[in-house]
Amino acid sequence: MKTVQMGDRAKIHYTIKLPSGEVIGTSKTGLPLEFTLGKGKLIKKLEEGIVGMEVGETRTIAVTPQEGYGVRDESRVITVKKEELPTQEDIAVGRTVQYMGESGNMVNMIIAQVHDDAVTLDANHPFAGKDLVFEVALLVVY
Repeated sequence: MKTVQMGDRAKIHYTIKLPSGEVIGTSKTGLPLEFTLGKGKLIKKLEEGIVGMEVGETRTIAVTPQEGYGVRDESRVITVKKEELPTQEDIAVGRTVQYMGESGNMVNMIIAQVHDDAVTLDANHPFAGKDLVFEVALLVVY
């Protein structure tokens, strides 16, 4: 049976868990993830863990913050007045908004807190600073 190698196109289903077992993401409720290994669509540690899998195989791959989405950077958390947001609609914790960063580029940020006249925005990836456990099932290799 063919094993997946760098450069191969593949489809997987995955479940992301915290070390406690709490599920924080999965593809199983939707379409599988399709990608080419080595193109950088997945975090490197996950790609490396998938190499050598056979179709139908499932693997568990542990990923540290440094190997995954990075450590949290508190300098990427800011508080701004609500009127500085591009839209005043649906201001709620967990919502993603675009905000003009110091570099002049639009940055996707998550609303972390809502105050009376301000919001706290976080530009860290939601999984930054977290140890993660990926359960990966290889569905197709081509």
